[in-house]
Amino acid sequence: MDAWFDPIMSFAGSPWAYLIVFLTALLDAMLPILPSESSLIACGVFATVTGWSPNLFLLILAGAIGAFLGDNITYAIGRWAEPFANRHMLNGERGRRARKQAERWLAERGGAMIVVGRYIPGGRTAISLVAGMVEYPIARFRVFTAIAGLTWAIYGVMLGFWGGTAFKDSPIKGIGAGLATAAVIAALVEVVRRVLAARNRRRRRRAGDDGDGRPDDDAPEELEPHTARTRPVDPPAR
Repeated sequence: MDAWFDPIMSFAGSPWAYLIVFLTALLDAMLPILPSESSLIACGVFATVTGWSPNLFLLILAGAIGAFLGDNITYAIGRWAEPFANRHMLNGERGRRARKQAERWLAERGGAMIVVGRYIPGGRTAISLVAGMVEYPIARFRVFTAIAGLTWAIYGVMLGFWGGTAFKDSPIKGIGAGLATAAVIAALVEVVRRVLAARNRRRRRRAGDDGDGRPDDDAPEELEPHTARTRPVDPPAR
């Protein structure tokens, strides 16, 4: 192993590694530019190469707690910003339609969106903010973010474990392999999401729904009972 890499390995084996994993997972929910997944993968590689220091289970715990708290803080920010969004962003016809659409999507498949969104860069931030703005039930949100945070932390650390096992003599290659695999998986998740979204749009169009909860413009409107009757003609005056 290169001499310059030794200090990094020492740092990864210290308690600071858990703090870094926790903080990046916490803040990444609000600032998607932070490398939370990379820190999990890197520490997983170091743990495998250095003889289980840091501890994999503690890494998973730190990442899961950080992700859970970060998602719920982002949800709270969405709730706090709801009045501003309603006045300035969702006050027009298009804004109201967008809110109704978001409410419908979360009501129909909110759990899947929250869990899958955690694996998409930026997806977790957007979904948590929108869930707060449309007042998605907080108890349900916490359940799904707990599931998402735990599975995501296990996923990241196990990618690092795989990279460290495959490249025991070169931790840098192990980190690179883990990050590349994570990128491929994220791309596949996004492709599947887009395919499913396109299929749902086609299904709604066939059902006469344009995707925002309103019937298509081409669909015939049903007449109200009072408009369906014709007005009686008064008899001619004698």
